[in-house]
Amino acid sequence: MHSLVIRIANDGGHVTIQFDGTNIEEEERPKQSTYHASWLWSNDSRRVVLPSGQRTSTPGKWRANGRPSIKDARIIYCDIIGQNRAHDNSTEPTSGSDMSGERLDVPGPTLEDCCHPLSIYGDYPAWVSTTIRNTASMNAMSLAKDGHGVRPYLQIVWSTPYDDIHESIYDINWLKRFQYDDASRLQHRRRTEVQPLNAIRRVGPPSGYSMPVSKSSLSSSSPVEEMLLPEHGADGLVHLNYHSIIGEEGSIRKEGLFQLLHSVFRDGAAIVSGTPMSHSSENPHVSQVCRRLETAEEDELPVSKVARAMSGGSLSHGSLYGNTFHVRVGERHSNNVAYTSSALCPHQDLAYYESPPGIQLLHCAAMGRGVSGGESTLIDAMAAAHRLREIRPESFDCLVRCPATFVKQRDGACMTYRRPHIVLAEDGGEGGGGEGTSRFDGEIVAVYWSPPFEGPVCLPPGQVDRYYEAYADFERMLNGDSDTANGTDNHDELSRYAHEFTWEHKLNPGEMLVFNNRRMLHGRCGFSAPDDASFDESQRHLVGCYTNIDDTLNSYRVLLREKRLATSILNVGNGTTIIP
Repeated sequence: MHSLVIRIANDGGHVTIQFDGTNIEEEERPKQSTYHASWLWSNDSRRVVLPSGQRTSTPGKWRANGRPSIKDARIIYCDIIGQNRAHDNSTEPTSGSDMSGERLDVPGPTLEDCCHPLSIYGDYPAWVSTTIRNTASMNAMSLAKDGHGVRPYLQIVWSTPYDDIHESIYDINWLKRFQYDDASRLQHRRRTEVQPLNAIRRVGPPSGYSMPVSKSSLSSSSPVEEMLLPEHGADGLVHLNYHSIIGEEGSIRKEGLFQLLHSVFRDGAAIVSGTPMSHSSENPHVSQVCRRLETAEEDELPVSKVARAMSGGSLSHGSLYGNTFHVRVGERHSNNVAYTSSALCPHQDLAYYESPPGIQLLHCAAMGRGVSGGESTLIDAMAAAHRLREIRPESFDCLVRCPATFVKQRDGACMTYRRPHIVLAEDGGEGGGGEGTSRFDGEIVAVYWSPPFEGPVCLPPGQVDRYYEAYADFERMLNGDSDTANGTDNHDELSRYAHEFTWEHKLNPGEMLVFNNRRMLHGRCGFSAPDDASFDESQRHLVGCYTNIDDTLNSYRVLLREKRLATSILNVGNGTTIIP
């Protein structure tokens, strides 16, 4: 049980709710939050169109004395009311309900991923006609936490009606989900910002997690599958079998797909093993495997099947290299150093796009016995940026402030894009921690890093040298430095970070590396084969493709909802935090 106390500001401009919770899971929640009248009015459940969830209560529609002035929205009365869990269904709200009436239409309980102030999807109707327990005063009211017993609502009366609506009703649990005071925003940041403890390492899995999975608080109305998340392999990544994701005749197996998506969005990468169309004892001739891959239709390729399952049906960013591409020495019409045997430094693909690829998949179809080197590498760029701010704050600030120039120019391509290397969340304040914090203290929501595809920067003269010095610091952190003889202690610490957090693995035929291109930088070690090696012994053949980050994230969140599971999702590198 817990109590709720509400207070209206003297001018009616906001309401303060005191959450006196005693539940263990709520101990870290701020015990008090303020909600402005303008915010409440703009999120009024009675102004949501069903069934789409689109809103009609835009701030510009508020009128006071015949003129638009949302800042003048005022509350003249409010109360906490309680809904019995036994309810009957209703699809439309009643109007002009009496504050002391016994029955009232209230917003249906929302699932934990819902931004709408009433139930648009899930097991509950949008509106519930129910018997109300009403408080006679502003004193505390004893209420059950969530869905058992009495469900709490905030009921307010407006000074100026709109469309004959004088009052609004808000689910208290929905309001708690969207607390926006400094403490609440900081708490959200702690759950979503990628830190070194979330990063894959050279040895072993990440040292900690910010994405524990639990049953949704509203899951009791439906059975919940017991989900066992796979453990990390010896190389530090989760390994999943291809056939646990793609069934016979290309069918999608949702449990395996969910485990893949969860692993990629938690750790940044995962490996799919047992992939068909690979060199193996059943397919001993590399030349035949390569020929089959070359002649197969796009939809027949295993990498395409997994990517389409992850994204909801589509591949992305196919204009330069094709929807699927082959990474091997001497690839026909090659125009990228990836089609050589040279080493590749850590980088993101296609950083010169306004919206670079989200997920990249690389299927190792062949890795000849004579190939020496060729290990794939990964490093978590967002976690590295977090550490850079701690040990080199001046370099971090510079890479947030100064835009780099990303370039793709060759025959048939002319693309440029300017953006900073590190992007922080815009939260309307000076920083991510409330008053008194620098704007460079904000939450890291994107990193852009692709040294092979960068051009001349266009900066004020006084910033040029500082930019390149900061660039060198971050590069050392991502790529290490074999020459530390002249390095300072900070330089050594930067290089040590690269050594500790660079994942390195030589893919085996049949393994598919799946990683978040927005969060992870990938590269490879240079490789070679003896001059007298046969074709089969000397081939290193990968097949790749991309998916859109938003489509893929949507697939993951919908599966979470279907399974009635709740988790805080780490920032995926697309320039925003994920709410709620």
